Amino acid sequence: MMIQQAYKRRRSGARRPSAAWTSRRFRQAFWTVLSLMALVCAAASSPAIAQTQVPAPAPATDPAQKTPEIERIKDWSLQCTQPQADKPRSCFLIHDVYPNEENVRILQMVVGRFGAENLLGALFFVPLGIRLPPGLTLQIDKNEPIHLPIERCTSKGCQTQIALAEPFLTTFKAGNGGEVTFEDATGRAVAVPFSLQGFTAALAKLP
Repeated sequence: MMIQQAYKRRRSGARRPSAAWTSRRFRQAFWTVLSLMALVCAAASSPAIAQTQVPAPAPATDPAQKTPEIERIKDWSLQCTQPQADKPRSCFLIHDVYPNEENVRILQMVVGRFGAENLLGALFFVPLGIRLPPGLTLQIDKNEPIHLPIERCTSKGCQTQIALAEPFLTTFKAGNGGEVTFEDATGRAVAVPFSLQGFTAALAKLP
C-alpha cells in the first residue's frame, strides 16, 4: 500500500466548512441520500477489502429497476441509477483510489446534490482502524489545507463530508489534484493523493 509521510497540518490556518453545512437540515439530507448512494457505489466498484467496500444491495424486487449507468470521464465517473420505476434518477460523481494498482481501495470521493435544495457536497470514505481524533486533512494542489472531522464509521469505513460552495468549489474545479491525509492506528500520517482530472467536465453533466 502506498504510504507516504504527510506534511504537518498547519492547524492555525486550517479552515472548517461553513456552519450552514453542519446544520441539522443538511445532516438529515446527507444520511437520507447515503443509502441510495450505496447502491450506486456497490454496483460500480471493483472488489476490495470489506472494511472499505459498500455492502452489496439486497436483490431487486422491482423488475423495472435498472443497473447503474456509468460514464467514465478521465479519472472520475458519472454514475446514475433509478432504484424504482416511479422514482427519479439519482446521479453521483465518484473517484476511487487504489494505491500501487492493488485491489484495495484506500479512498473514495463521492460528489452529489443533497436535499430539496440540491446542495452540492462531497463525501470522503477512508478505511476503518484509523485514529479518529485527528480527522482528515484535505488539500487541493498547494492551497491551504482544510481539516474535516470524522462524522461516523460503519462496516464499510469512516466517512466525512464537506460543502462544495464558492469559493472552494472554484478551487476544486481548477485543481489538478490533491491529498487526503489521516493517521493510521499507530499515529503515522498517511497521505493519499487523488486526481481532479475530469472532475470539472463530469460536474457539468451532474443533473
